[in-house]
Amino acid sequence: MSADFFYERSESQAKALSQSQTRIEQHLIRMKYIVESALAIQDTGRIEQEISLAATDLDVVVFTVLYQDGEIRFANHLVWRGSHAQYVIDGYEPSVHSKTTQADTPTVLFNPARLSIQAYYPIDNITTLTKDLGNIIYLEYDVSPLLSEVKEASFQSAIRSWAVSLLGLVLFLFFLHLYLIRPLRLMALQANKVNDVNGSLPKWQASPVTVAFSELEAIRNHFINFSDKLKRSEKQLEDSQQRWLFAIEVSRNGIWDWNFATDEVFLSDRWKEMLGYSEDELANELSTWEALLHPQDKKDALFSLNQYLNNEVDEFENVHRLRHKLGHYIWVLDRGMIVEWDEKGKATRMIGTHTDVTSDVINKQVILHQAKHDLLTDLPNRSSLLDALYSLKESKQEVSAGLFLIDLDNFKMINDALGHHYGDRLLIQVAARLSSFFATNSLIVRLAADEFVVLAKNLPQDKNSAKRRIHALASQVRQIIGRSFHINNQTFSVSASVGACFIDSQIEIEPELLLKQADVAMHQVKERGRDGYLLYSAEMEEVAQHSLFIQSELRGAIAEKQLSLVYQPIVDCRGLVVCVEALLRWNHPQMGNIPPSTFIPLAEGSGLIEELGEWVLLEACAFINTLQETGVLLDAVAINVSARQFNQGEFAEDLLKVLHRLGIKPNAIELELTEYALLTNLDVVKQAMDKLRQAGISIAIDDFGTGYSSLSYLQSLPLSRLKLDASFVSKIDVNESSNAIVKAIIDMAHGLNLNVVAEGVETQTQYEFLLQHGCDSFQGYLFSRPLKQADIVNYIESVAVNGHAMA
Repeated sequence: MSADFFYERSESQAKALSQSQTRIEQHLIRMKYIVESALAIQDTGRIEQEISLAATDLDVVVFTVLYQDGEIRFANHLVWRGSHAQYVIDGYEPSVHSKTTQADTPTVLFNPARLSIQAYYPIDNITTLTKDLGNIIYLEYDVSPLLSEVKEASFQSAIRSWAVSLLGLVLFLFFLHLYLIRPLRLMALQANKVNDVNGSLPKWQASPVTVAFSELEAIRNHFINFSDKLKRSEKQLEDSQQRWLFAIEVSRNGIWDWNFATDEVFLSDRWKEMLGYSEDELANELSTWEALLHPQDKKDALFSLNQYLNNEVDEFENVHRLRHKLGHYIWVLDRGMIVEWDEKGKATRMIGTHTDVTSDVINKQVILHQAKHDLLTDLPNRSSLLDALYSLKESKQEVSAGLFLIDLDNFKMINDALGHHYGDRLLIQVAARLSSFFATNSLIVRLAADEFVVLAKNLPQDKNSAKRRIHALASQVRQIIGRSFHINNQTFSVSASVGACFIDSQIEIEPELLLKQADVAMHQVKERGRDGYLLYSAEMEEVAQHSLFIQSELRGAIAEKQLSLVYQPIVDCRGLVVCVEALLRWNHPQMGNIPPSTFIPLAEGSGLIEELGEWVLLEACAFINTLQETGVLLDAVAINVSARQFNQGEFAEDLLKVLHRLGIKPNAIELELTEYALLTNLDVVKQAMDKLRQAGISIAIDDFGTGYSSLSYLQSLPLSRLKLDASFVSKIDVNESSNAIVKAIIDMAHGLNLNVVAEGVETQTQYEFLLQHGCDSFQGYLFSRPLKQADIVNYIESVAVNGHAMA
């Protein structure tokens, strides 16, 4: 009865708590929307009003909006504002706060110590303010009145149940006396007429008097023999029971004994102790075991038991989970055998044991998990991916899927500049973003240091529709990774090169080959300048082989003097040459001129870009000396610097040392960087730029408008010029939108005190439009093609004499 009372009370409390949690979660969903909306328009009064309204509920103990570091932003008690929640709010857990914000998943839990429901509900960042990151609604709701009501209701129900049970017990005792005890007493009175009880022995054994009848003597002797055998059997049984109990106690196994006729199951004290229960807390029924079975294991355990009972297997043995009294599950090894049969050969009784094997199972699971998962991000590893691809291949159903190989651009520079700790934290955040975006029918894998794989399953059966879905997913992956990362109050930006392949179940392709296809596509993206996406095609194999050959040939190009520099003039609005841009050319003995768009990405991917950059710098410095010797005056010679080269930690110091050694004034050099070079830590980039600008070196942003970084860097970095990309110039006069974009870029640059150089000017119309809207300098075939060193000197002198630069 007491067990039923506690069980009913526990179930009622659990139901009441569940309803309260549901109600609180619904309220928090509404409050989250209100807070996010109010913060978006800076309407803090709306938040304070909602909190005050919620606080009218007397059971609301705490209702606050917290910053990520735990500082109280809004609260139902005004005196708390600005304080740290850890110091003024009892029950608040910073660790739960931190985990909730990292997982971006609400945490609603019951605190038995405080008899309250505590909720940590994250708020999406709706502003660009760093302080708004990690905002969270923290609510504590007092459920002690609710639990008291439930307890009281359960107690009243138990009182009524006990009253009915007591009445039943009285009736039971009455009928027991009437139909059992009274007849036995009458039988005992009759037996006393035959037996003279003297002490504890019956008359036939204690009395020396000989009975008159031989039949009675025979019965007396039989009773005496039976009594002696019974004592010996009892002694043997007691010894066997002691040995059996000792063996069971040493093994620490739980015993169960199942009577098929009554469906009763004896459960030993050790069996109950394993699950945290005392002797009288569990009913001796088969349903007790079934109710404690884990839902995922129940079907298999009952199937194994029925197989044994139907003589389909020789023994019953099963490993499954049982629910502990505290709510968690333990693993048990369940063994049993039939020990009794009726006269028809039907089984009537079964005995078995339960052995706690939790630690063994957990150790095995941990080892298996570690073998199949990445230790840093806890994502599945290459082995898990191959298993999934093999399973997909062996599936008999017609399925289609997409395999995405994602490589983080510029990750090595972050690792080198800031250390592996920041790199690891960045990888963890990337893993979290990918995992939160893709559904359960996708597999997210960390393949290598900065390489991730997404296996998206259940794509449309139609091949064209599936490929369109792959294109869309690839674009979303790049957007997910392209958003800024915030680590330890620092902002990072990275892009991704994504290679994908389409998996068709009708085509037999080995998993390793699928990975290779995605890898080929990804490397094609790298060679085209990174930060892009390609879907694998068979033609890519030939391109990959060609790229490998180009990369191999490039290693010896410097030593064999196959490289050279040409210079393209940059003229001002008067037509005078104010600067020249040094451009790298490669003349291969067999393949002829190889365009920079082909070999520069390969050089960046293989690490040769640093050697090429050093060679270009030395050649450009020699050209500057030549100009000075011939008396040709220019503002500067522009040199392109790759993102990888610029983000080397000692680039600025090394460059200044080279200029000093060669006797070149720093103001004779202008560095051209693409926006891609700024996709790392802006603080580090700014430090390097400040050092170069202080020395006198000007810095220009090349191909402006084609990158993906935030325009906020224009306000903070010490830039000199923006080079308007040729793709914008080529669309001048195509439509009004194109003209508006060009004009807007020029106006924006001038507003920031930056000069504008238009690249790719090829027509008089383009030149006149740019000149009309205030463009400062021009570069393109309208003025001159890139020229060799001797030709560019002649060109500069010719322009200076003639007074214009038109071709």
